[in-house]
This record gives sequence, structure tokens and C-alpha cells, in this order.
Amino acid sequence: MRSLFSPDNAVMQFIAKIFDLVVLNLIFILSCVPVITIGASISALYYVSLKMVREEDPYIWQNFWKSFRQNFKQSTIVWLLFIAISLFLGMDFYIINSQDTVLFAVVRTGLWVICGILFSMFVYIFPVISHFVCTTRQALKNAALMAIAHLPYTFLLLAGHALIVFLCTFSTKTFALVVVLSGLCGFSVFSFTACILFSSIFKKYETEEA
Repeated sequence: MRSLFSPDNAVMQFIAKIFDLVVLNLIFILSCVPVITIGASISALYYVSLKMVREEDPYIWQNFWKSFRQNFKQSTIVWLLFIAISLFLGMDFYIINSQDTVLFAVVRTGLWVICGILFSMFVYIFPVISHFVCTTRQALKNAALMAIAHLPYTFLLLAGHALIVFLCTFSTKTFALVVVLSGLCGFSVFSFTACILFSSIFKKYETEEA
């Protein structure tokens, strides 16, 4: 019985990990409330998640706000940039969808390709900012190159995001399920799972940086 409640017990370690993810998820949600801070919050979320995957530092609260402060300016610039580009592309789609010609069909296909590239960069950019010290231009460039260089991982990450979008739009019940799970631990579980892939990706570049 005593071994069951030992910190080294696999069951207790699993429960502790779930508790940490719930706490991390709550901190992340609270830090996103001002909206403009979402970029810095995502970077901090991935910073802590990667440390949890690598079992490097257990202090969630301290690490989250450390990354939040350090990467606030850079993450906010990138976040606002992606919002602006997304709004611009959204307007383009709105205009093009009102037309029904072969030319606009070709342009629409091109826009979807641009959206795919943009979202692939979006998937990588905040983990890159949270883990590597580089300029904003270098971070954007590195995110694009990593997305291309690690296509199998990129497709897995995009598939994970696509699954969430599908569940949100499939029905009212699945949308409610996503909302509830997101409020409990959805964001942190997703970032933790993604960081299993990012940890493998980043190892190569850590060696080069060293």
C-alpha cells in the first residue's frame, strides 16, 4: 500500500502529470484573456510543455511567466502579423467566392496553398520563439524551413489542428465537448503531445546551435 502512494510509482507520476497539465492549461487560459497576449501565452505554453516532455524543470508557474516576459514583444509582433495576414486572406476569399469563373477558381486554389504555408509556419513559429534565441525574421525563416524539412511531423501537427476544427464544426455536441475539454486541459495536452514531436525536431538544431 505504501508503494502505491510513492512518488516513484507510475500511477502517481501519471496523476501528477495530469495535475500539472490542468494547472498549465488554467494559467494559459487566464493569460490569453487580454487577447493581445495570446502570442506570448502560446510561446510560454510550448516552453513549459517542452520542459515537461524532457522532464527538465517542474516549476510550471515560474517557467510560464519567465517565458511570457522574455518573449512577449517578439511573440506579440508575430501574433499581430498573423492576424493581419489572416484578415487580408479572409477578405480575398470573400471577394473571390462571389465570383464564378475559371480565373478566380485558379486564384482560389493559390490562396489555399498560401493558407497552408502560412498555417504550417504558425504551427512552428511559437515553439521556435520559445526555445531558440533569434530575431523575429530568423524565427519566421526557421519556422518555414523546419515545416518543409520535417514534412511528416508537419502533416501530423496539421492533422491534429484539423481534427479539432472538424470536431468544432461537426455538431453542437462535439463543439461543446471541445470547449469543455479545452477548459480542463485541452490546450496543455495538445501542446504537450506536439512537444513530443518538437523535442525530436529541435535536437538537431540544438546541436548545430551549440
